[in-house]
Amino acid sequence: MTTPDISVRAATVHDAARLAEIHIAAWRATYRGVLTDDYLDGLDVDRAASAWRRNILEPRQGTIHLVVQSADAVAGFAILGPAAGDPDPGTGQLHAINVHPDWWAQGVGSVLFAAAQQQLIELGYERAFLWVEKGNDRAISFYTNRRWLDDGGALEDTRFDPAVAEKRHSRILPAGR
Repeated sequence: MTTPDISVRAATVHDAARLAEIHIAAWRATYRGVLTDDYLDGLDVDRAASAWRRNILEPRQGTIHLVVQSADAVAGFAILGPAAGDPDPGTGQLHAINVHPDWWAQGVGSVLFAAAQQQLIELGYERAFLWVEKGNDRAISFYTNRRWLDDGGALEDTRFDPAVAEKRHSRILPAGR
């Protein structure tokens, strides 16, 4: 998908360091006050870049990593594929979508989200969902405006201390084109 100067493509291993920077910057801007300052300040770009390289080179089966760029600058990423823990093969998941805060409200997130949704459709998913931190009003508004609605699903992400409360937003996807 492309609009003037904004395009989406598959991530490559060469994007790993930039994706780590984006991931950390977005989390620090979004989750300050939700996650501890120690946790957020301790996020390490080199360690994260190593994880990105590994995930791009050896993705979980069916997982796709996309990047959005404006001209030559990578501004964000999305990870999508089979739904974690859902046995229904018709259900996909948007596992992550992050845009660097310097690029917020400039259209790159909208282009990336549309491309990720289209990719889920092209993969044959009939329904898809994502998880969002329950107090992340900016993201909730973004998803709701795109008809990904709170469906009542909730979880406590205990990978973090304190645990992060999340809400599930889902959508029945339009038939593939």
